[in-house]
Amino acid sequence: MTKADIETEIVSGVPVHYHGDHTLDLESDYEHIYLEDSHDDEHVGALGDPGATTALYAVASARYLADKTETLGNVLREPYTLRTTRDAETTLAALRQHIEALANVAEGLGVWLDAAHQRGELEEKPTAAHAELTKTADLLRAAGLPLREVTLPGDRSPALDMDTLVAGVTEQLRGHGIEVAEVHVHEWQTVWELGEGRHLVLSRAAGWDLGFPTGDGQTWTPVGFGLYCWYAHPAQIAALVAKKLAEVPS
Repeated sequence: MTKADIETEIVSGVPVHYHGDHTLDLESDYEHIYLEDSHDDEHVGALGDPGATTALYAVASARYLADKTETLGNVLREPYTLRTTRDAETTLAALRQHIEALANVAEGLGVWLDAAHQRGELEEKPTAAHAELTKTADLLRAAGLPLREVTLPGDRSPALDMDTLVAGVTEQLRGHGIEVAEVHVHEWQTVWELGEGRHLVLSRAAGWDLGFPTGDGQTWTPVGFGLYCWYAHPAQIAALVAKKLAEVPS
């Protein structure tokens, strides 16, 4: 390296020597927080770990949690997202916690605004914004109060045992007009023979699959239909099976 490769500037009264291209483009890296969200889930996992928290984690976490909360609200409108009222009670408790957490987020933004003002990094004192954030936190906590009074009826969903699962899935499949010839229960998998050489298989390794016969009649091609949870509701299982059978020609 020659002297021509080094650019020297006086910064805050101190000579600063810039060697060639700068390795850090701070402006570009910072803008990356807003342009790239594919790693938001990783930043959520790191949020709250020992060490200093920066905008990289806070912004990504706020965005990710908002997206996933919206998704949760949408899937809860589906009839089989939860299995029992115990699931609903646990979700309800999480909702109470979530509302309180959102109130804390609103208050936290107010605290940050005050700190930024004290550092001289705001054009004016954020009095109005701070007041609205405090009001929002109060409203959120008030909105969560009725949830404390929510009680759920006793549960009468299908029991979580193998006999009930076999009987329930068989009954629901037949309700969709699907033939069930036999059911074979093994330690590692359960197989419903559906006629025309087709099978519904629940295995420990792969969850739920449909098996379609190949040309030799001795082997089957497994086809997933979007269900992996062992303890799904029998009606949900049968509905998904019927949909997939309608999509795949015999």
